[in-house]
Amino acid sequence: MRISTLSPFALLLLTPLTHAYTGDMTYYDPGMGSCGIASGPNDDIVALSNAIMQNSGNPNANPKCGSMIGIWNPYTKKHYTAKVVDTCGACKPGDIDVSPALFKKVAPDGNGRVHGINWGGQKVGG
Repeated sequence: MRISTLSPFALLLLTPLTHAYTGDMTYYDPGMGSCGIASGPNDDIVALSNAIMQNSGNPNANPKCGSMIGIWNPYTKKHYTAKVVDTCGACKPGDIDVSPALFKKVAPDGNGRVHGINWGGQKVGG
C-alpha cells in the first residue's frame, strides 16, 4: 500500500470553505499585526479587511487570527497558503494584503496590485 502526503493547501481544499472571495491582492510591510502576532517581510502572512475580520474590543482574541487561508492565482493557476495575522484597514471586503515575499510568490510579475485573486478559508466566514 502506498501512502502519499498531501500539501497543506490540498488539506485545506478538503475542508469545506465557509466563504470564497475574489478581490485585489496588495502587499505591505508587516510587523506586529492586529492579532498580536509579529511577522516579517518573508513570512507567508495575510491581512484581511475590516469587514471580514470584524474585530471586537480585543482583536487578539479574534478566532480568525492564526487561521490559514488558501490563495489561488487564476493567471498562474497556482495555489498558496497564508496565515491570518492582521487587519487591512484600506482593503475592500474581498481584498487581501500580504507580505512582500508572498506577493512575489503569488504574482511574480505583479506591480503592487493584482486584480481577481481568489481566496478562502474555513474560519473567514461572517
